[in-house]
Amino acid sequence: MPRSKKNRSFRVFVAEGAPRYQGHVLAKELIQKGLETTVITDSAIFAMISRVNMVIVGAHAIMANGGVIAPVGMNMLALAAQRHAVPFVVVAGSHKLCPLYPHNPEVLLNELKSPSDLIDFGEFSDCMDFGAHGGAPLMHVVNPTFDYVPPNLVSLFITDTGGHNAAHMYKLIADYYSADYLVIKRKSTSSN
Repeated sequence: MPRSKKNRSFRVFVAEGAPRYQGHVLAKELIQKGLETTVITDSAIFAMISRVNMVIVGAHAIMANGGVIAPVGMNMLALAAQRHAVPFVVVAGSHKLCPLYPHNPEVLLNELKSPSDLIDFGEFSDCMDFGAHGGAPLMHVVNPTFDYVPPNLVSLFITDTGGHNAAHMYKLIADYYSADYLVIKRKSTSSN
């Protein structure tokens, strides 16, 4: 960072990452490194994307087709980047490569976080009636953990082996996983 800081002047925009606000932690780290940082609300991503030259994100997993499992909100960010012709770059280590495809049942399951991350029910929440006169609740809170970003929205993958396009990810993953593992994995998932 110090060398790039001396040679170039740039500002980093960080989305807040609600509801847990991981973006605030990232912003503090960037500021400590001496980088000019602007924190924006997640809902302001589309409004601010035209001021950005490149989007750089991490990933939970990179799928065999080049799709990405990432924190919720990344698909919206990738769509905004595509709309404004801003490169969308995914940075991940080789340990994030996954031999599965997005249609595999294991991938389709999304972890749901606690509703209390979104709504403060307070100490009297057990007394609150969200239903119509004791009927079914009128409010349902859904708080997914992950998004799927399709490969056509990713401009470049950067791993510890270098830069790759989405079409190359299958080959890269095949280099890390033996054919035996892929066959065993396929058999074990189909027997369930």
